[in-house]
Amino acid sequence: MINIEKAFVTENRSVYDFFQQPGAGFYIPLYQREYSWDSDNIEQLLDDIARGIERIVEDDDDEIRFLGTIITVAENNKNNVQPQDTQALPSRIEKLIDGQQRLSTIAVFSTLLHQRISELEKKAGHFGDNSSDFKEICQIWKEKLVVIFSLDLGRGNPRRKPKIIRGQRDKWVREDVTNQSYTSPVANYLAAYIDHVYLEKELKKVSRNDFTFNFAQNIRVIDSWLRSKVATAHFKKNDDFLPAERIITKIKEEYIWSYERPNFVQQVKEYSLSEHGSKTANHILCELVQTLAVCHYLLERCCFTIIQPSNDDWAFDMFQSLNATGTPLTAIETFKPLVVNKTEIEEQGFKDSENERSFSKVEDLFKKVSNANQKSKLTNDFLTSFAIANNGFKLSSHFSHQRKQLEKYFYECSDYVEIKQFIKFLGDYAQFYDACWSGLDPKDTFSVPIINNSEECDLARLLLSYLKESNHKMSLTVLGHFYRDVINGEENSIRNFTGAIKCVAAFYTIWRSAKGNAGLDAVYRDFFKGEENSWRKRKHISLSELKSHLIGGLGEELSNYETWRKKAMIELRYDRSKYITKFALFVSAHETIPDTDNPGLMITARQGVSNYLSMEKWVSPDLKSIEHVAPVSIKEEHSWDKELYAVEDELFNCIGNLTLLPSEINSSAGNKSWLHKYIYYRHLSEKDNTKLRELANLASSTGVNLSEETISMLQRAKYSEHMESITALAPEHSWDADFVKKRSERIIEILWHRISPWLFE
Repeated sequence: MINIEKAFVTENRSVYDFFQQPGAGFYIPLYQREYSWDSDNIEQLLDDIARGIERIVEDDDDEIRFLGTIITVAENNKNNVQPQDTQALPSRIEKLIDGQQRLSTIAVFSTLLHQRISELEKKAGHFGDNSSDFKEICQIWKEKLVVIFSLDLGRGNPRRKPKIIRGQRDKWVREDVTNQSYTSPVANYLAAYIDHVYLEKELKKVSRNDFTFNFAQNIRVIDSWLRSKVATAHFKKNDDFLPAERIITKIKEEYIWSYERPNFVQQVKEYSLSEHGSKTANHILCELVQTLAVCHYLLERCCFTIIQPSNDDWAFDMFQSLNATGTPLTAIETFKPLVVNKTEIEEQGFKDSENERSFSKVEDLFKKVSNANQKSKLTNDFLTSFAIANNGFKLSSHFSHQRKQLEKYFYECSDYVEIKQFIKFLGDYAQFYDACWSGLDPKDTFSVPIINNSEECDLARLLLSYLKESNHKMSLTVLGHFYRDVINGEENSIRNFTGAIKCVAAFYTIWRSAKGNAGLDAVYRDFFKGEENSWRKRKHISLSELKSHLIGGLGEELSNYETWRKKAMIELRYDRSKYITKFALFVSAHETIPDTDNPGLMITARQGVSNYLSMEKWVSPDLKSIEHVAPVSIKEEHSWDKELYAVEDELFNCIGNLTLLPSEINSSAGNKSWLHKYIYYRHLSEKDNTKLRELANLASSTGVNLSEETISMLQRAKYSEHMESITALAPEHSWDADFVKKRSERIIEILWHRISPWLFE
């Protein structure tokens, strides 16, 4: 007789409780897929942690984050663990049937937290008499983190071994001088970090050559987040992560450093940088508090449901059942019954009501998704954007948090009239999101036909495509309000909507041409924060109001051409902002002609000449690729100016060294010499047959051999007016650092004078 009650042991555990089981090692069978989490998975986890800490600070001490189900089966026959060193098998081996991606990521995450705390611990000397207390705090958390990424075998050198290994790739060993026993990315990385901690071996920088691309990238993403967002939150003070002062005054001290430590709390509140900018003890302590808040949330607030079937067959039945049963509900779908019930009560029917028409717009947004993952991602993206447009609130992807927030918006409405207005706002925003982001096809027109009659419809579509390609989702939060006015037929709404698109595109370009993304999102959130700025109080946004706010967001430095230009000369580069450079090249080609006084440069021309700010050209394959004139990699015999490749500047990546080419021509031009490229470019832009013959003679006399196929390919290109300024140079001209700087200055000048009126006038 089978005892069903004992067939499956199910329990809920925090991350720390699950990992700290004494003597337990996790074994991933050979048939399981390799580690495959990508940066989207990682960034979602990091955002959930940051938002979760915010909710604890906002007096939600019950906050937890459910990370899903883990299915394990105790491996009683240790001969099934292969290869093996019989002297090094853990006393308890759990075979992972489901959950290896999450567990592997958390184990790696814990090493990076351990490393950050170790780095801070070395600065304990800054704390004088309190240095031993500072070290104690670090040791407490390091001991907790150690059990996440390693198990204590009790023997061998070192005694600790990787917590997770993969069958047929790795084996637990007593000692491995050559580090050949762990070959899977996760186990190899964990083993190397353990050797670093316990044998003081050098910790090598994670390289794509040593690990799979996504694994190496994930480590870099987490490490960068800990160093650039978490560690700096107390002085950057943006919305990326809470500063230490808010954390320590709202979260119980026992969660951070075991018991009350008033001296340290006071130091956090007194944080400052010394006059010389060096880090003070207070600064170091703030870094630690922010890092420990991450440790607490990850280890104590994140949890699993653990299912432990008695045998493999039941384990796989359970796995199949959990992973093959329909599409999970979203927060929007669970919110709908609330809307339906209220409408039924107030109007004696939901069908054919205004609320049904509004909610159907939301449902229409999801008609194009084909699977559960797409549905979940679109829900997260849409609700995150809507929450900011609603009241500046930063929403997490946590299902229960999304559901509670939608209900909160609903119940905050003062009466049924306001509820209907809210549902209409939600529906209109979904219609906008579908037309101008989710469903935007460059070849299609907007969903609202009247926009097609606007003089600036084509430019507006191009700018929306640019914002979407740049993944500037925050732009939607303000544009959605202007689009709503178009839907509702408000006076001048079309002109205001296209004006808002131009205004946002200019703001975004000016910001990103001169600095990174840090602080950019906060400018948009601040626009909607506060009750007086919510959708209830501010039914419409004026274009002048938006411009004023965005100009204020730029600050004095970026609102002034000269100071912005100096920064753009450094920051407007292919390697920092690919899509910004693409847009800048289009703007500098628009209505410009070669500057006869300065060969190689361009100057503005009359309206209608060389129209590059058109949707047709933006999506054209002839302008798809960004070409480095001086190539990224060079051959010694091609004699490119070495100053272009100086480490401190790397001018080869700056805007002045870039141009637009068809992809096939870009590939063909490759890393050839300046003369070779000059001849390519001339063939691209030259239409005069006589001059083409002269060009062929030049190519032949200089040893540049172009096949008929290559020449035909070059002359098939439809758009090439922008190349005329470059080909105005003489073939013997030197494409050097000085010229690239001059060309950068000219492009930056044209960019500013072309787009700044969209924002400042």
